[in-house]
This record gives sequence, structure tokens and C-alpha cells, in this order.
Amino acid sequence: MRLPESTPLATVPSLPRPGPGGRVLGAVLFVLALVVFGLAFSRIAYAGGFAGTPGTLTAASCHAQRAAGSGHPAGGPTVCEGTFRSDDGRSTDEVATVRADATPGDRIAVQGADGEYVRTGAGEVARWIALFFSGWLVAAFGVPFAATGMLPRSGVQAALINRSVSGTRAGTVRNRLYLVGLGGAAVSLLVTWML
Repeated sequence: MRLPESTPLATVPSLPRPGPGGRVLGAVLFVLALVVFGLAFSRIAYAGGFAGTPGTLTAASCHAQRAAGSGHPAGGPTVCEGTFRSDDGRSTDEVATVRADATPGDRIAVQGADGEYVRTGAGEVARWIALFFSGWLVAAFGVPFAATGMLPRSGVQAALINRSVSGTRAGTVRNRLYLVGLGGAAVSLLVTWML
């Protein structure tokens, strides 16, 4: 009896050589995490009422924005347009917009800053805190590349680089960043959902 010919095994991906590319990728991811932190902190300050001008936006019309790349006209968030009036009565904006699930005639508590409006309240603060914790996840993803200097050329190589730092100090830092990021984001999103 003749045995079937064996087929060659797929080439096993190998780790790339360390170089400046991996460290640059890690640095870019750290900078991106800092940008996420900054955006989250500013939005937390507005949503919590610590920055901006407090007031009310009275919705005149509300419509769903088209999601980027979507052919469906109502695939994105709901945006309401209307009139903003500050609580102290000093400022008014007749063409104010805010993202909110509301209907025409609803009064939405917002903080105004330079023509931009952010909804206020504990649920909104929790939502922006979830964004803050997602920055921890971005930083965690960059740790293996910064630590090894390896620049992945594919998703498989990225997974191998990620695995290569397991058991090292960089792996411990990565794991702690992931745990804090995932835990914080999960709790914040749960609070947002409950409120």
C-alpha cells in the first residue's frame, strides 16, 4: 500500500529582529494613550460641571447622524439642534448642537465651551471615565513593542511579540495595564448603562 505524500507544513512565523521600529510603534501607542487621557479628562471636567458654562439646550430638532462608512442614514448617534441658554442668562446660542437621545422640545442639561456642548450628569461622567480606561488598554498594547524593539509585520507576529514578554517585567506591566483598563472600563460602562 502506498502512503499519501505529505504536504509541506505552512511556514511558522518567526519573531522580527529588534530595531528602532518597534520602539517607535510603542512610543506612538503611548502618545495615543496620552491623547485619549487628555480628551477623557477634558470631557469628564465638562460632564461633571467643573469646566465650561452650565446651561440648558432646548432641542428644536433631533436626527440620527450617518455612521462613517455606512450607507444607512440612521446608523450613527442622535444629534439634537436647538437653543442654548446659560444658567446665568448671560449667553445664548441659537444654533447649538449636542449628542443626545432626545426629542424636539426636550431640555438637555449641558456645559458649553467655545461653541461646543457636552451633556452633564453622572452617566455622562461614567461614559467618559470608560474612555479614560481605554487609554490604559492602548498603553498596554504598546508595552511589548517598546520593550522588545520588535516591529510586527502581521497579526501573528504581534501575538508572538506579545507572548515573548510573558514572565518578564514588561509582561507584568502589560498585564497590570490590561487589568486596570478592562476592569475600569467595564465598571464605568456598567454604571453608564445603569444610569
